[in-house]
Order: sequence, then C-alpha cells, then structure tokens
Amino acid sequence: MERFKRYALLSSIIERLNEKGFCGETHIQKAVYFLQKLFPPFTGYPFILYKYGPFSFALRDDLGIMEALEIIRVFPQSPSGTRIVTGDMAERIKAMFQKVLKETENKIDFVTEKLGGKSVKELEILATALYIKEKLPGKNLRDRAGLICALKPHISFKEALSALEKIGEIEKESKKVV
Repeated sequence: MERFKRYALLSSIIERLNEKGFCGETHIQKAVYFLQKLFPPFTGYPFILYKYGPFSFALRDDLGIMEALEIIRVFPQSPSGTRIVTGDMAERIKAMFQKVLKETENKIDFVTEKLGGKSVKELEILATALYIKEKLPGKNLRDRAGLICALKPHISFKEALSALEKIGEIEKESKKVV
C-alpha cells in the first residue's frame, strides 16, 4: 500500500509541475528531493549527488513502474529529454489516498511553485545547494559555494552563492507552510 501512496503523491506532483509549464524527470527528482528535505518525512526515497544534482534511482524505478501501470505517460521532448504527464490510472490511485493528498497539498504547491518552470540547469544548481547545505551544517556560504564549484565546475561561484542564498529564503518560507 505504501508504494501506491507514493504513486498518488507523485501523480499530484506531476500534475502541479505541468500546471507550472513543464514536467520532466529532472523536475520530478528535484521536487521530491525538496519535499523530503523541507517537509520530512515525505516519501523516503534515498538520494545521492549525481550528474544533475541529487538523484534517486529508486524514484526512477518507481516512475518506470508508474509508466507500465499507465499512471503516467512519457513523451519524447525535443531537442532532448521527455515530458511526463499523468495517465489514465492516476485518478484511480489518487482517489485511494485523498486524505494523504489533502494533507500534503500545501507542501506540494509550495515546492512546485518554487521549482516549476525552472530550467534543468537552474534545478541542478538549487538542488545541489540544498544538498551541500545539509551535508555541511555550520559552514559559511562561501565555503559551501566553493564546494559546489569544486564538485560541479560548470557552476560559477556567483551562481553557487546565489543558489545558497535562495535556499535559505526557501527554507525560511517553508516554515510557514502547514
């Protein structure tokens, strides 16, 4: 049953991201990561720092299962990547978990509002900043920004610093979400 609860939550996230303009796997990965870090416990997916920031292979597996069960549909998107939308079975899954979805609605809205419409690069920088902030508690912004640049040389120091400042704002705002 827990698996289907996650599928209902993911369906809701996917719908909200599409309302903001676009939903691909990177958007889902980063939204779930933010939800787990800002509003624990959320779904319990394990994340590692990967090519485009925090990434969960277990979440990727669940998205594949959701596609096979027709809870989501995946469409090629040019020039690269995919667009993900909810499928025919999404409403049935969501109907099973209306109470959970109602309880998490404001949290999902908050995160999708913050991340929806952002480019993959913007998502990578923000999510990596949140990851590094969590891994280096007590370090100052400049030290954290330096580590982000060391791990991801294509991110400038200015971008890293700006992302860390934005993460601070997002965390502060998230405290007001019930």
